[in-house]
Amino acid sequence: MRSTYLVVVAGPMSLVLSQAVQDRFDDVRLTAGGCHTVIECSISDQSALRALLTQLWDVGGEVLLVSQTFTESTRSHHDLARY
Repeated sequence: MRSTYLVVVAGPMSLVLSQAVQDRFDDVRLTAGGCHTVIECSISDQSALRALLTQLWDVGGEVLLVSQTFTESTRSHHDLARY
């Protein structure tokens, strides 16, 4: 099952890195803020999440936040009250 993650990176992302992330991962949305970039994408499993983080770290990216997001369909499959 795929999960959607938000990854916040310090500073802007280069066009080359942005394109590489979009080519490798599904449903990627990039939002550039003044001092950070938010990546929202669908990740298939933990190894794919690690691949995204490694891709960012390899180019010197400073990852500020990694957060899994939950949609209504995700909530219906999981009892979040247990967590």
